[in-house]
Amino acid sequence: MKNILVTGASSGIGAAVSQYLDSEGYRIIMAARNRDKMQDMADKMKNAPLIIPADLSEEDQIRNIFDTCKASDIRLNGLVHCAGIGKSMPVKGIRINEDIHEQMKVNAYSFALMGRFFSSKRYCDDHCSLIAISSMASESCITGHCGYASSKAAVNAMVKVMAKEFARRKFRVNAILPTYVDTPLLKGDMESVFGLDKKIEQIQPLGIIQPEAIAWLAEFLISDKGKYITGALIPVTGGAM
Repeated sequence: MKNILVTGASSGIGAAVSQYLDSEGYRIIMAARNRDKMQDMADKMKNAPLIIPADLSEEDQIRNIFDTCKASDIRLNGLVHCAGIGKSMPVKGIRINEDIHEQMKVNAYSFALMGRFFSSKRYCDDHCSLIAISSMASESCITGHCGYASSKAAVNAMVKVMAKEFARRKFRVNAILPTYVDTPLLKGDMESVFGLDKKIEQIQPLGIIQPEAIAWLAEFLISDKGKYITGALIPVTGGAM
């Protein structure tokens, strides 16, 4: 059984990925801030997931995820990095530390640290698959997404660098770039600030993407079905052009 670390596992895409991979026979290591939500999910999963509460803006808590896996005799085979935050605001209102820096810490810096620990044979075997949930915001760069778009663009660059550096261990590193997914992030600040709630169906004619659709693609990339794909930035757009 493969052991897959899923960050942001308590809600949204992370929850969908955790549940679907569990149903497909993977053992999930769930990392997120909300222990209670993860426990509620774990109680319904069949392969005894390991729950590790963690704030991914803190390096010592990221390290603890890997050390906890090692202490539990778990060798990791993959990562789906779903943790992320977003805040919409015009450039004229940006505060570097409170806005851009916070999004960079959670969305991008944490993925870089995940790569650092995965590169160590202390924690994982060869032939791992690492997946970052990025965003098409990194390419569309719409109004109000300066901090969010730049953090996801950083993730995209990290994916391509890691794909090259980790090839010696037969790692595959890819990113999934959705547009609007039915998650708490969409329903909160990012949906309302610029009136996106009134525009999404026009922008995305195939409809708001369900998180399960991202989970299906993640499983494809984790599995041997995606064994020749690395360094890819894969869009899931719902028809948005």
